[in-house]
Amino acid sequence: MVYRLRCDSCELDRECPDWAEANRFASDHEAEYVDHWVSIVDLQEA
Repeated sequence: MVYRLRCDSCELDRECPDWAEANRFASDHEAEYVDHWVSIVDLQEA
């Protein structure tokens, strides 16, 4: 499955090939920018 990451506070808009990578990237982004929130969307469901 493919997942799309989007941040509510910056230009982050990225696709990841699996949930583990998407979750890790989102967590790292939110840890670096504590006032950002990253949404992970399953493109199969959208």
